[in-house]
Amino acid sequence: MRWLGGLLLSLALLAPSGGRAADTAIQTYRIEHNASPAGKNVRSYYLDLIEKLLADTEAEFGPARLQKVPEDVPQARLLAQLAHNKLDLLWTTTSNLREGIVTPIRIPLDMGLTGQRALVIRADRKAEFDKITKLEQLSQLKACQGSYWPDTVVLRAAGLRVVEVTWIDMAYPGLHDGRCDYLPRALNEIDSEVAAIGDKNVIVYDRLLLTYPLPMYLFVSPTQQELAERLRIGLENMARSGGLRRFMQEHPATAMIFPLTRFQGARIFHLSNPDLPVQTPLTDKALWLDVEAEFTPRPRS
Repeated sequence: MRWLGGLLLSLALLAPSGGRAADTAIQTYRIEHNASPAGKNVRSYYLDLIEKLLADTEAEFGPARLQKVPEDVPQARLLAQLAHNKLDLLWTTTSNLREGIVTPIRIPLDMGLTGQRALVIRADRKAEFDKITKLEQLSQLKACQGSYWPDTVVLRAAGLRVVEVTWIDMAYPGLHDGRCDYLPRALNEIDSEVAAIGDKNVIVYDRLLLTYPLPMYLFVSPTQQELAERLRIGLENMARSGGLRRFMQEHPATAMIFPLTRFQGARIFHLSNPDLPVQTPLTDKALWLDVEAEFTPRPRS
């Protein structure tokens, strides 16, 4: 009867476990994909991070894959598509309006570096920017910003002049034709973006930083609450274990900003964000990477 025992054991192993991962059907989640040359490298960071989150949570939630939906529309329209279940998830910066229409995962994908910005300027204007020591001086110049970006509100609230463009690719020519004087770009995207543009006449100017709270979140369609929980668990585990920072340090699109001591000695202008949702977990230090704190000596105990 040994064969019967073996058969029963085999059947037991094949039986579903009863957990969420027991359903082995592959879940497909629709995500926006555009062909902007400027954002190519940083897009790879977010896509690879989401793929890792899905892989890390497969044991609990089952297999999943991303379906890249070609889109070439402004952020406001993408958020409308997400709200109406035409997309399943999207990464973008937060605002009160955005959190009111779609589901945010309130863990910054880049540990807050989207709100810590260096400048892209023309190489022949470096000496001019070296002389800027006050926000009032910077306010005499024009920044190019996306029309639907929440930090456009931040810059204007600080008294800075802003010229709106639909796409970031349109901003780079503006440095040469006089439409704008500088582009404030996130520390985790500026190097790879400038490299992708390939314009020898522009440089990353990291001697002046603008900092403000502006987390980059994953947003999920209101109909995809299990996906929201899955992503929250995966991100929480990465952030608490130090895995999110390691991922940033090792990913080809973001590795070049480390070590952060490169920004030591930079002039830093701190701005407030009037449209920051009150639920933003600013006091949870495990979720944020403060560039200034990285090279500020800690008091001895």
